[in-house]
Amino acid sequence: MKLSISEISDSLFKVTILDEVETSHLVTVSDEFLNKYIKKKISKKKLIELSFNFLLEREGNSSILKEFKLEVIAEYFPEYLDSVKTWVKGIN
Repeated sequence: MKLSISEISDSLFKVTILDEVETSHLVTVSDEFLNKYIKKKISKKKLIELSFNFLLEREGNSSILKEFKLEVIAEYFPEYLDSVKTWVKGIN
């Protein structure tokens, strides 16, 4: 499986997952989410990469929403925000 992330704008990214089935996803990362949880210790691109790895451990790429705000992951997987905090601690 291969993950490709391209920046469309400051807050919008296209994520392509090459697996048995190729999928594309539009992901929005708000500055508010970034400031609240990441405190700018991880780039938006890195956060998306870690977040998609998190998702892919739990479901296939064809089950991931085609377009969503990154913080929506926590609505489906409540442990997501704990994982985000762990990633930030790992940067220190």
